[in-house]
Amino acid sequence: MQILPPVLMPVWMIVVMIVGVLLVSAWLLRTFLVTRRDTSREVGDIPMAPRERRQWGERLEEISRRWDGGELDLRELHLELAALLRGFAEARSGEEITTATVSEILDMAATSGPRSVEERRRSVREAGHPLDTNPLGHVGELLAVWEQPSFDREPQAAAQEALTHAREVVTQW
Repeated sequence: MQILPPVLMPVWMIVVMIVGVLLVSAWLLRTFLVTRRDTSREVGDIPMAPRERRQWGERLEEISRRWDGGELDLRELHLELAALLRGFAEARSGEEITTATVSEILDMAATSGPRSVEERRRSVREAGHPLDTNPLGHVGELLAVWEQPSFDREPQAAAQEALTHAREVVTQW
């Protein structure tokens, strides 16, 4: 009886196995890359130390004191508050907010409302107060509300409302 060497697997089967492993790997890689969340426009939420938050609150109180002392008119008050909230939002988000337009801020904020920036601006102006629950979107909508403060019939009420909204942002975000 003659002993024959073992029969080896054909080369074509090895090639098919390698191609199959490559196809499955490519499919898995593509699945993970395609379904990955897009973070290119995501705005961060940088934690803020209590001391730093207190400093923002003190700046807000200084603006409030100047308003109460008659040093600011309604337009100047809104400009001061807008500058304060832009700085605060930049410190919290890490994004360049101080030079961004209201539309750019609304565009970079993930919203809980309509995706269209113009639709958001229109609905906020009609409501007269911010509607978004996203903190950066809330700031952007608040800035949109403050764009035309000089024509308000109740300047004292508008000022108190603006100060209240600014306090909410500084203390709660």
